[in-house]
Amino acid sequence: MKLQRNMGSLDQGFRILMGIALIYIGPFSDIITNDTLSSILLVSVATMIIISSLIGWCPFYYLAGLSSYRAKSDNS
Repeated sequence: MKLQRNMGSLDQGFRILMGIALIYIGPFSDIITNDTLSSILLVSVATMIIISSLIGWCPFYYLAGLSSYRAKSDNS
């Protein structure tokens, strides 16, 4: 299975910000929950979100056949 980019730069930026917010909300804040297991789950999900945005490939987009990536074309 070849990993082909399926995330655009705006999508990647949004996911990185969302991942950072979830990492803060998980263990450092009682906004959602003060349960340790829930904090670990939030940090795990946030880590997966950040990793997928850094590599530019989302497994859920792949399964659904979606893509927000637009290849740059040479119009020279």
